Amino acid sequence: MITVMRFPLFLLSVLFFISCNDQRTGLKTLQSEINYLNLKNDSLEKEIQSIKPGLGDLMLEIQVHHDKLYFAGMAANWPLAQFEHDEIMEILKQAETIEKERSEVKLFKLMIYPQIDSIELSIKQRNEDHFANYYTNLTDACNNCHTNTKYNFNKIVIPRQPPFSDQDF
Repeated sequence: MITVMRFPLFLLSVLFFISCNDQRTGLKTLQSEINYLNLKNDSLEKEIQSIKPGLGDLMLEIQVHHDKLYFAGMAANWPLAQFEHDEIMEILKQAETIEKERSEVKLFKLMIYPQIDSIELSIKQRNEDHFANYYTNLTDACNNCHTNTKYNFNKIVIPRQPPFSDQDF
């Protein structure tokens, strides 16, 4: 009878030992997977940093759409003007996401967005006179932003000719 009672106890001991060993092996495997994922994450972070556009790249994109916006509005091509407005907004939002700590980006809400909103209003109203005035205000706001952030050597002007000769405004 004592032997019969010892067998379940022995069996429980063996199962306990196996389960502890499996847990240790499982923890090692889990830790190994975590280490692998951390290395992969670090690698992806470096890759993202190498391919993300800088603020200067984004500003150049805005400059192209700023020019195209002018010619679309002056030609009363309101759908194209709205499209160019939306492109500028998209790039500004992208800059805010990518470069959120930059002082230049923090000025968008204060200096640029009010002017962009005015331009959109003139587009919706299909008002060429207001558009021309608001476009001038936007251009001035860009230059004021550049001055406030010590980039005043980068002066934006109202364009004299379309940026692309292959687009009908």
